[in-house]
Amino acid sequence: MKINKEEISLFDEQQFETNDKKFELKNIVEDDNLIKSKDRVQHHGEVFTPKWMVKKMLAEPSIQEKLHDLHATFFEPSAGEGAFLKEILHQKLNYVDQISNKTTWKNNALWALMSIYAIELLEDNLVKARQAMMDIFINHYQAFMQKELSSNTDLYKSAQYVINVNIVQGNTLTYRNAKNKLIEFGEWIPSGNKVKLSTFTYKSLFNNGDIDDVDANEGQLSLFDESEDSNSKNSNVKLITKVYEE
Repeated sequence: MKINKEEISLFDEQQFETNDKKFELKNIVEDDNLIKSKDRVQHHGEVFTPKWMVKKMLAEPSIQEKLHDLHATFFEPSAGEGAFLKEILHQKLNYVDQISNKTTWKNNALWALMSIYAIELLEDNLVKARQAMMDIFINHYQAFMQKELSSNTDLYKSAQYVINVNIVQGNTLTYRNAKNKLIEFGEWIPSGNKVKLSTFTYKSLFNNGDIDDVDANEGQLSLFDESEDSNSKNSNVKLITKVYEE
């Protein structure tokens, strides 16, 4: 007697399939307060940009074109708690979500993250800005992949490393950080699915005639110059998802 597969099936497998998503993209939550204290306003000129203004400024067609370019770079000289950084990253990752599949998303998302730079004077703001960017990165990953992003993964560690390299503490007027050292950035130079990190000082971007600045360039240099012919310190080429490895 021949028995069909359907006759011995104990349940309908398809009834256990679902299209419901476990993870959804979250709205960026903003504090409505534009100042933390009068003292901070008086001593640091700290006034935050409201979300509606951030979105309006980024809605300009020329800016939108750059937001749809993984390697087009953005620089915020006074990051605060990251109002611009969060929205720029969110919109860039929206674009990554549109053009990627589950194989390409990780690399594309890291390229988008590597394109965002900032300086912030106050340490408490810096911590919040960095964490907010990490939260947005995690949220987009989980909504796209429909699984949690573990802090033990290469992607998590690389994203956190990139944020720490690109979003730094310092004073844009003095070119120095709280340790009285010149502010340094990392330039991420693409090489296929690998990347080369080249470090340089913020001060070196300007033709200031300071002979004590060993990284200074003749003439003004674009922060996002893709040339490798600089005197900056270069690291080895690494897989983009393993940039955190020393």
